[in-house]
Amino acid sequence: MPVSPNLPQVDTVERLTTIWANRYFPNLSGLLGDNEFTVRSKLREAVSKQGRKQTAQKLNKKVIEQQCNLAAVRTRSLYSDDKAANFKEISNLAKLISRIYLQLIEIYQESAPVVLSQGKQGRALTEPSLESWGIPKINRLAAALAPLLSELQDHNRLSQSFQSAGFATTQISLSNALLLEQLEPVEQVFIKCYFQFLEEQVALPWQQMCAAAVAYTSRSAIFAVVERILPMTHDIAVATYTRWSNTFQNYNSRRGDLSSPAVKHSCIRDFEMFQVYLWLSFLAKDLTFVKQELSAICVMVYGVLNIPWTMTVDGNILLMREILNRLEPHEKNLVRPYTQHMINAFPDR
Repeated sequence: MPVSPNLPQVDTVERLTTIWANRYFPNLSGLLGDNEFTVRSKLREAVSKQGRKQTAQKLNKKVIEQQCNLAAVRTRSLYSDDKAANFKEISNLAKLISRIYLQLIEIYQESAPVVLSQGKQGRALTEPSLESWGIPKINRLAAALAPLLSELQDHNRLSQSFQSAGFATTQISLSNALLLEQLEPVEQVFIKCYFQFLEEQVALPWQQMCAAAVAYTSRSAIFAVVERILPMTHDIAVATYTRWSNTFQNYNSRRGDLSSPAVKHSCIRDFEMFQVYLWLSFLAKDLTFVKQELSAICVMVYGVLNIPWTMTVDGNILLMREILNRLEPHEKNLVRPYTQHMINAFPDR
């Protein structure tokens, strides 16, 4: 989880950064039961200066600390078989994560109101940029959170264990869910974008991957593959998860079975994490990221969570197949050595 918000101002980097940013457009599916006029009215109210202030009041310092502490307790329960997961460490982590949320809420209140065009009835509510939705550019968000995320990175490094990265990701995921429970659906729509960004900043090496594009021009065949396939990341993860979960229907964890919303969310996020590591290695022409970071994290964290290794192996294979199936023949020739390395990095035991 390297924290470096200063991405190079190069065309290829900016193009991948735009794809990354597009992940955080608000999801309005929860409001589709209302007509367009009602949706627009609710959205304007929720993200007006007063609306954001009211949301921030619901997610005040006391509430954030309470919910982050509760997430710490639940995280400790999930990692109960790990002797290294002492409650003091996770409690200290909760305090740091609480500070990150407080910073995030400050940014949320400072954001500009949503600009909704006065289109004809039935026109889609999709707007052309995050800024039109009142959400800061990715680089600005990353820069604002960088000092605290660096502290989190230092905390994980000092622990000398990849489990700490797992603790942090789990605590943030659980904290996200608990904090969203404090809000009305229309309030959740926008703040959820910020929460998703935070979770992915900790779990997925998006910045590293975007920065690796500095070595390419937009005419590069290697860059073209990544630029074309990267917007499919979530769809690929969902398709893989669907096949994988059907194979392991009898699996049940401390958080529930694979159909549980919380478990499904974590699994899809991890399938996305695998993809970002694949494209990072592909762009950097460096296979050590997978072996030294991704594989190490999975061995330690999944082992502590009692996730059978065969589930990781099979899921990884299904994911690599799904990616290759979406590539053109000339693209497969470029990518296959890296998908094979991903498979080799998770050998069957």
